Amino acid sequence: MHSITSSAPIEFTVPGDAAPQGSKRAVRLRNGRTVLLESSKRLKPWRALVSLAAAEAWQGPPCAGAVAIGLAFVFVRPKSHLTTKGALRAGAPSHPGKPDIDKLCRGVLDGLTGIVYGDDAQVVALVATKEYGETAHTRIKATPLTA
Repeated sequence: MHSITSSAPIEFTVPGDAAPQGSKRAVRLRNGRTVLLESSKRLKPWRALVSLAAAEAWQGPPCAGAVAIGLAFVFVRPKSHLTTKGALRAGAPSHPGKPDIDKLCRGVLDGLTGIVYGDDAQVVALVATKEYGETAHTRIKATPLTA
């Protein structure tokens, strides 16, 4: 049995609301061809932000081997969760609901492709959380693994 060790991880933060990578919709063009378009208009700019932050943090070429990824999606609590005095309302949820965490992960993993790793199939471990915080951001930790 092989043991897995890790190289030095990189950690960075991407500011703003994370955009989920949801379903695609088919659109027929005038020439009869059909193309698939992302449902979310926010995805492309979000993925570009992830790629930019990753390129600033990652030194060197993409990993050739396995990678472990940790993601923490932080959302600003809606005002409806707070009283007029700013206290948390009774019954307010402790963790964010939508968007789905798997769709949030897909958007980030695609944004890291070509920078941290060549293909998101190289991700062999993924831990992701959603939480509330003062500002919207996503914390990303990428750890290259060796056998």
